[in-house]
Amino acid sequence: MLNSRRLFFSFSLALVFLAGGVHWTQWAIDSKAVIMMASYVVLFFGFIGAWLSFPRGLSAHHKLGLILLVSLLARILIMGMPVSDDVYRYLWEGKIIVAGESPYQYPADHAHYAAYRDHYWEEMNHKDKLTAYPPLAELIFAGVTSIAYSPWAFKTLFVLADLCVVWVLIAILTLRGANVRAAFLYALNPLALFAIAGEAHFDVLLILAMMLSLLCVEKKAFPWAWIWLSIAIQIKIIAVVLIPLFLWRCHWRYAWLLLIPLVLPSLYFLDSLPGLFEGLWAFGGMNAFNGPIHGPVNYILGGNITWASRVMFVLFALVSLWILWAVKTPIKAAYLLIASLVLLSPVVHYWYILWVIPFVALYPGLSWLVLSLSSSAYFASTFSVENGEDWSLPIWAMWLMWLPFLLVLAYELRIIFFRKFKPTTLWAKPETLAIVVPTLNECSRIKLCLSALASLDRPPDEIIVSDGGSTDHTVTKVRAMGFRVVSSKCGRGAQIRTGVEATHSDVVMVIHADCICASDVSQRVMTILTENPDVVGGAVGQHFRTSNHRLLIIEMLNDARATLGGASFGDQGQFFRTTAARNWGGYPDYPLMEDIELSLRMMQTGRVVLLGEGIQNSARQWNQDFIKRILLILKLVIVFRLSRLFNRDVTKKLYAMYYAKK
Repeated sequence: MLNSRRLFFSFSLALVFLAGGVHWTQWAIDSKAVIMMASYVVLFFGFIGAWLSFPRGLSAHHKLGLILLVSLLARILIMGMPVSDDVYRYLWEGKIIVAGESPYQYPADHAHYAAYRDHYWEEMNHKDKLTAYPPLAELIFAGVTSIAYSPWAFKTLFVLADLCVVWVLIAILTLRGANVRAAFLYALNPLALFAIAGEAHFDVLLILAMMLSLLCVEKKAFPWAWIWLSIAIQIKIIAVVLIPLFLWRCHWRYAWLLLIPLVLPSLYFLDSLPGLFEGLWAFGGMNAFNGPIHGPVNYILGGNITWASRVMFVLFALVSLWILWAVKTPIKAAYLLIASLVLLSPVVHYWYILWVIPFVALYPGLSWLVLSLSSSAYFASTFSVENGEDWSLPIWAMWLMWLPFLLVLAYELRIIFFRKFKPTTLWAKPETLAIVVPTLNECSRIKLCLSALASLDRPPDEIIVSDGGSTDHTVTKVRAMGFRVVSSKCGRGAQIRTGVEATHSDVVMVIHADCICASDVSQRVMTILTENPDVVGGAVGQHFRTSNHRLLIIEMLNDARATLGGASFGDQGQFFRTTAARNWGGYPDYPLMEDIELSLRMMQTGRVVLLGEGIQNSARQWNQDFIKRILLILKLVIVFRLSRLFNRDVTKKLYAMYYAKK
């Protein structure tokens, strides 16, 4: 029988490759605007499908190989896209540097450079402004140009650098004990493919240097972290926003190492270097374009760009101070600083958003995926060029690009209010693990479940079966297998609470009686909590024992909800730190929706994660009335969430509704 997951994965990759390959055709030349927007949207849905249907059961080496191979093929196929006119500046400035000139001395249209004008100079943008690229970036341009004076030289370099970014993300995810398939959230993101392999923006070099710096932070190699941060600043100046974070969290004694990469490339342009700051001000200080927050503020202030920028600077400073105080994990703080910079900047081109996307692989969030899709509206600007007009982005395209993202982001930021702006809690390293199994008349299934738990590579310190009054031989069978049984009143929430209260371990994992754990589950749970002290809990991730397209939909929806929204179901193998559970009053003893309530309490306490796979469960509840069951669950969850907003406990009514429909 065909494996539904691998079939869907292959189909999703076909969409990605199709969307990339179309840019090699005549259609992409004749109808550039339409093809750009349409292929972007197709690529996005292929990317989401490939991420959610990533094959299960692969070894670590096979996962790594598959991710890198798919990433390479996707980039090769989209390289047919025409480069951005920024590339012509890279080429021309590299050319004059090789000739002994400095791009910081005069604007590109100055008569001093008349002898160097060529077809790439003709295609350059902003010839009337001094360059805004730092010295190391300019030397890289010169190095590439001296090898091959062609846009393809830059495309090749940037694709290789982009693959290195994917590798760094995989390395960080591996160190954290997270699922490496999350690297796809960057590797196949249309923002990355269009901006780097397609239009060849050099921002990938900035991203690579930043991520290498943060990888060194993760490995506690702080001297190298400072050096890579300095290299990032020398590629694109915006990386300076990370300096306060490094001073605060990354051993300020090594800060002097910043000077090495900052000074050495600058010596080459020492006489004309002041021109860099004039260029930076011309590009970033006096312009306003597509800023999601700067734009409305600028409008309110009557188009006074200077005052709007001052307001944004003060706001960014206040947000940065809060991040430095409240966020204790350096990579998360770096993520929030870069994201804040993008959102508060006066000028935001679509490839600036790419600075944030690598962090989305480490901290998945729905808002940035929504922006990854809505950024397709940016390419409405190509219609003006096709019509022979000056390049421009319509107002409606800006609204379409930013409004969906801002609405979802506002919803996600509610967690900060729930936590009352308190600093991140870093939890102690867990040492012991308990597994609680709620049962009610599970005699025919409990043996497989408990046998799997007894065979875990990292044996649990406690396994407790909490029985709700079984009338079959469940309790007898459990005791005959040598496991501890506690009695509870009926109701899964009450049973799990009773089981949790009977444990003495640092971590509790809840496994349903019809679930079978993979042998590495317990070790992965303990690893993720050990390597990520800001994580309060989460879920393992499940799949059904049988494979068909309907059940695959449920698996993917479960993964998406738990990864992007933090809300997991009980059959996904929820786990949590017991210290945190005591802080929020213990496990919720609701008769129904206890798993959703647990997820919400965890999110209000700290970060939650989804490990991705490891729990195999029965499809018995999905064998009949598939659509009706989906609609029923959606209804129950919506009613529960809305009632919770008004502090109303409707779980008994929902319990009656749920079992009346079964």
